[in-house]
Amino acid sequence: MKKYVFLSLIFFGFASSYAQNAPEIQIIPLEKKDLFKKDAITFYVGSGSTTILDSIAKTIKDNLKFNFPDVDMQVTAPTIIGYQHHIRDNVSVGMVYSSSNVRTTDLDMPDFQNPALGSTYYYNIALSSLMASVDWYWMKFKRPKSTFALHSGLSLGLFNYQLTTEITKGNGSGVDKINASASTKAMQFTVIGVKHSMDALKGFGWFANFGIGYNSIGLTTGINWTL
Repeated sequence: MKKYVFLSLIFFGFASSYAQNAPEIQIIPLEKKDLFKKDAITFYVGSGSTTILDSIAKTIKDNLKFNFPDVDMQVTAPTIIGYQHHIRDNVSVGMVYSSSNVRTTDLDMPDFQNPALGSTYYYNIALSSLMASVDWYWMKFKRPKSTFALHSGLSLGLFNYQLTTEITKGNGSGVDKINASASTKAMQFTVIGVKHSMDALKGFGWFANFGIGYNSIGLTTGINWTL
């Protein structure tokens, strides 16, 4: 029994001595990334809501349904392309371009004197805008491999509206040809937006903005690339 007690004392003494002389292990936390810091540049492309376009489509359809009861509308959601240059850690400036489209389905205009010369056509409405933007990043979530940012912003510029009559068959005889265009000042206000970029994907990520203006009323989503 004394032998086992003696061996136990030697063991615990050795363990205590090793613990006192063992080097301390330091755990170094991973660096948290701020991918949206000063001088960073983000390119992005996305798609906006069709709220404005649906309203235009309904107006045109209502005006045409007496003569063309079967007319339908084709709406192309806004394609939004832009870039942001972070002039400060929490402020970026840039440019944003938006393009969308509304068109009727094909309409037939018969030629009763010569049926073979009937015409087929459609009305097309092209919408576009080009604006300068400024965004304020009021909260960031920095992580070792990615960065989330919450922001709000304002864009100001020009909006262009173009209505054309496109004839796809015949000489257009009897077709009510409508061609018009107009430009006006434009605005887009981002109430709240979230942007996410991942260091592991070389700065690629996604974004989602909720705003109101000429480009989109509602949600805009897409992908971005931060350098």
